[in-house]
Amino acid sequence: MNIEASAKGTGGKLLTLEAGRFFAALAVLLYHLTSIVANFRGVVVFDDIFRPGHVGVPYFFVLSGFIIFHVHRRDIGHPGALGRFAIRRFIRIYPMFWMISFAMLAAFLVAPGLGGERALSPAGVVSDLLLLPHGDAILSISWTLRHEIMFYALFALAIWLGRRAFAALLLWIVVSFALGLVWPPDQNGLGAWSVVASSLNLGFGLGIMTAAMLARPSVAPPWLWVLLGGGLLFGLGMMEWILGHHTDHSVSVLGALGDVGYLVASAVLIYGLAKAEEHWTLPFPALWKLLGGASYLIYLIHQPLLSVVMRVLNRLPALSPEMAFVLSAIVAVAVAVALHWTVERWILRRLQSFFALRAASAANGPA
Repeated sequence: MNIEASAKGTGGKLLTLEAGRFFAALAVLLYHLTSIVANFRGVVVFDDIFRPGHVGVPYFFVLSGFIIFHVHRRDIGHPGALGRFAIRRFIRIYPMFWMISFAMLAAFLVAPGLGGERALSPAGVVSDLLLLPHGDAILSISWTLRHEIMFYALFALAIWLGRRAFAALLLWIVVSFALGLVWPPDQNGLGAWSVVASSLNLGFGLGIMTAAMLARPSVAPPWLWVLLGGGLLFGLGMMEWILGHHTDHSVSVLGALGDVGYLVASAVLIYGLAKAEEHWTLPFPALWKLLGGASYLIYLIHQPLLSVVMRVLNRLPALSPEMAFVLSAIVAVAVAVALHWTVERWILRRLQSFFALRAASAANGPA
């Protein structure tokens, strides 16, 4: 989910998309926090206004397809680029995922009740840590990363084998999208293997299309695309809230309209934001690079961290549910940003340096 496209004067980042992925992660956080507060306090705060916050997930799927194609499109059919692609994807996904997963495993060992109904086994833990399709994940939010890994694997085949394999990637996207519409994941019995039958996978394809269109002249000014995409997201979100704010979050009140609509709207918005940055740059670039960089950690740790924070705040009965919600959100974002600033960036720099030195040594050959 890291923005690696070139952008003048911003250290290789498209700041509009950095800001976008921060707000997408924040939306998912607020969506889950609404349910967490309801579980602890028995109250749905703010009239469930953050119910549409799950839109951050389809946004991330589209953004991932956009970034991977935008950065690696010239690598397709060039096997020599496969190692660099695999290293970059590994560094971006696994180290922080492992760090959070091992921390949670340790917490489960100390306090087994924190594991809930998870049926963890050695083989299951290994599959989980490798992000292979498997149930009872240590980190429940990691189900989206399994889609990501599937997408990366198929894109890697396209880099290795060329356009025919790229066609297979597109076929997977189309088939899994169609199966997801007619055979929803909660009904198909595939469990963790629903990565092969999910309408969300269309997001990767829309992201690829959006990146491909970026090099062509736009038929409308960028602000119009931003307004259209943002307006569609807002409209769908309001429709979902009106129809479903008294309904359990597990119920998809918009059905296929939401499945497709959120993805298309996200693609339009991302296209507009990327096009807009050809002409102007957001102010406070360091802030957006920091918040965008922290978005992956916000996404990874928000559920377990919010659960811990709410357990602490629940000992203060005088604190209103609304105030507990606000304080929990602030703490979760602050902790994620701090961990990104002090830990994640250090780990990523060290790993990048390590693999760069290994590549240089291999290129130079034995002394």
